[in-house]
Amino acid sequence: MARSDPHLKVTADDLRATRVLTLAVKFFGARRPVASSTIRADLYPELDIESFNRQYLRDRELLATFGIQVRDAGQIDGDTLWKVDELTSYVQGEGLKQDDARMLYVLCHDMAFDQSFAYRDELRMALAKISQMYRGTTLPHIDTTTPTEHKILSTLVGCMSSRHAAAVSYTDAHGHDSQRTLAIMGTFGLRDRTYFVASRIEKDGTLVPDSLRTYRLDRFSKAREVASISYQIPLDFSVADFERLPFQIGDPVGLAHFRVTGEEGREATRAIATHGELINMDSQTVWEVPYSALQAVAAWSVGVGLTPVCDDELARAWADVVHASAQSDSYDASLPLPAETTVPRLRRSRAGRTGSVAVARQLVALASSLTREGDVITAEHIAQTLGVDFDYARHLIMLVSMGSGESIDYLPVILSDDDDEVALMEGAGASARRVRLTRSETIALSAALSELGVPDTDPLAQTLARSYASPSFSADDIARTLEEPSAAEDNSTLVTCSKAIVEGRGLTFSYRPVSGGTMSHRQVVPQLVRRSDDSWYLDAFDLIRSDNRVFRIDRMQDVSLIDAPLITLPKQPEENRKLVTVCFEDRSYLDLFHWEGLEIVSSDDTSIVARMPQFAGTWLARHLAACAGTVRIGDRQLADQVRAVAEELA
Repeated sequence: MARSDPHLKVTADDLRATRVLTLAVKFFGARRPVASSTIRADLYPELDIESFNRQYLRDRELLATFGIQVRDAGQIDGDTLWKVDELTSYVQGEGLKQDDARMLYVLCHDMAFDQSFAYRDELRMALAKISQMYRGTTLPHIDTTTPTEHKILSTLVGCMSSRHAAAVSYTDAHGHDSQRTLAIMGTFGLRDRTYFVASRIEKDGTLVPDSLRTYRLDRFSKAREVASISYQIPLDFSVADFERLPFQIGDPVGLAHFRVTGEEGREATRAIATHGELINMDSQTVWEVPYSALQAVAAWSVGVGLTPVCDDELARAWADVVHASAQSDSYDASLPLPAETTVPRLRRSRAGRTGSVAVARQLVALASSLTREGDVITAEHIAQTLGVDFDYARHLIMLVSMGSGESIDYLPVILSDDDDEVALMEGAGASARRVRLTRSETIALSAALSELGVPDTDPLAQTLARSYASPSFSADDIARTLEEPSAAEDNSTLVTCSKAIVEGRGLTFSYRPVSGGTMSHRQVVPQLVRRSDDSWYLDAFDLIRSDNRVFRIDRMQDVSLIDAPLITLPKQPEENRKLVTVCFEDRSYLDLFHWEGLEIVSSDDTSIVARMPQFAGTWLARHLAACAGTVRIGDRQLADQVRAVAEELA
């Protein structure tokens, strides 16, 4: 990771953030109520009484949004006393053991960067509070959410958590701009995009009848919380009623009928299980499902391996897709080879550089992990947990040290020589207190555990609920507002893979390839568990084949931990995969399917050039065949495979 100037310019937002942090750590170390006069003298010496009261109120309100509730504790000689409500602010009882905290970090880390998970930013902050910033397992990830989307996402998630209305500016699929006041009811993800289900709402909190609609995050241009308008989610609401397949965006225009054999691939099987219904037609099992776009459902069914059973316009559209690909030679020798392409560098979103609130939130979460002598916050771990670049992570370390102060009331910390780490000094008399999760952070973690298949009765889930969760959280906060977990993977396999990563150990297991074939024995060094399009994957170095491999976790059996050999592993799990270059002349196909590992190389008004890994089997060829001759492929072998797949279907 590149390391340049660690001393980014300290802005006015940074100075306010460090003051808020200093206020937090002053209360961390306080064993009795603190007088207003002391707080003013230490932190607001330049302000008169009236200005101090206003600023101190704003800073207390800010701390409350981070999970620290500062209460009025009475007066002494006309001087107001203040103390933290420890029950609602600080972790109660025993926290997670360090290994359990790292395990949680490994399990949830990928979801904290999933563009289809609305609570991803909140989950990141929850992991920062729970996993702590000690030296240990770090996982690579780049935050691809733009700063504007971060701000809008934070507002919409906050409104959804607090049940406050949101005043938004929105551009619909037809390019029409509008101003709306919405009650956010729920959220779901589709093809790496975040969607919200919302109703229009009146100023008196009345929901506008028949106004429930689905909104896409990237189409919001502004969002503002309207705290004066509150609402309740109707008892008959379920976000599952609004989840859509890629060909169902918009009003239904017809019913599709596909033959079901029981041998469908994972994508088709998942769609059949969650949408439409199974019926009997001419003594065969048929999947009946509504569609909103004829060409989209025709192409989608080709890509996932489903065949229409009725001689209707869908069957004709399906045949047209297949015929177009079978008649097209999609090979284009002019496309650059994958090794010659340069993927545009995505700036890591410097979450917090847009204002003091986000910076202060990060600083309080980081400092609250310094609870024992010798505890360390590392820039490497900050960068990977928050998804920021290394220089900004070092900048946060500098701000933590600035906000810790030098008096006995504050955290005595020491910076490393290269400013990459900050540690709580040994022999220190003061330490931080571990801060509970906020309501939205608790919802995020609860939703993540649900997606992982961790039951409420699991000891890890019970410890989190008892010690870390926001006191105002209830199970109903996610019961009808988030999509149901669609994964059916064995949770124990996922946990074992994560444990191997945390402990630096290897794995042995039997594996059934996605493309079919016989079971094979594998010995691997795991590097990353990640979620992609409702499936869990393990990136690992295969010790038998001496190469990087990707394994789908639901196809792993008899998984056991082994001692890993002392070898130097390649840094990037994907570096040895075969890459191909593809030019999409119709952008709609990028949203119709999930293209694993796709990276956009260039784009203009008419086409998008991308590169992606080519895995074993016909998955990629079948999906490219579904593009009906609108793709150009820079690999002759793949182009021939696409044509062969289409000819076989025809």
